[in-house]
Amino acid sequence: MKNLTVFLLSGWWLLDVTADTSAQDLLTNMQIFETLGVACMEFVPAEVDSLVLSPARTMPYVTSALLHRWKRQGKILFSSDSLQTSDSRHQVSWDVSKAKISYARVRRKILSRSAELNLRYTLLGPDGEFLAHDHCLETFSDEIPEYMVPDLESIVYPETQAKLPPAHWTVRYLEPVIIVAATGLAAFLFFNLRNQSADS
Repeated sequence: MKNLTVFLLSGWWLLDVTADTSAQDLLTNMQIFETLGVACMEFVPAEVDSLVLSPARTMPYVTSALLHRWKRQGKILFSSDSLQTSDSRHQVSWDVSKAKISYARVRRKILSRSAELNLRYTLLGPDGEFLAHDHCLETFSDEIPEYMVPDLESIVYPETQAKLPPAHWTVRYLEPVIIVAATGLAAFLFFNLRNQSADS
């Protein structure tokens, strides 16, 4: 009986420890969208040395990630409404068709997180020729501790937020019963063993 109690308590503890350690390297929902946005725009040729940009009006942090990526590649970047632009440069534009985060319950206090980003884009050559005109769909999924959700979302950007799934009936009803029973049993064994040792 004592071994069973220790097993139950250690099982609940291990689940929590696993959740804590896995939370250390989690990407925020914004960072996930940044990564997906950069992956979506990989079609821009590396040899293009300058770009005139018409970015999406939403999700400015994705635009920032793209600017950082292209600057690291050595590209010279111009805004489409800048006086410095000319017709002799490649032009790229994009907008967001869909950006969604969703959660599903996997087990006690652990959620499956899914992200989906759909961008429409256009790439014009220096002569105005359509070099690319399409859309891309990038997805991401992982598992996260439920308590981390507020830290992973942003109150500024609604697309980084999602409704939490309802707790499974075993979590809502059975879990408290097991915890109370295990705690009570552990306390009973503790005091019982202490009394036996005192009597001896």
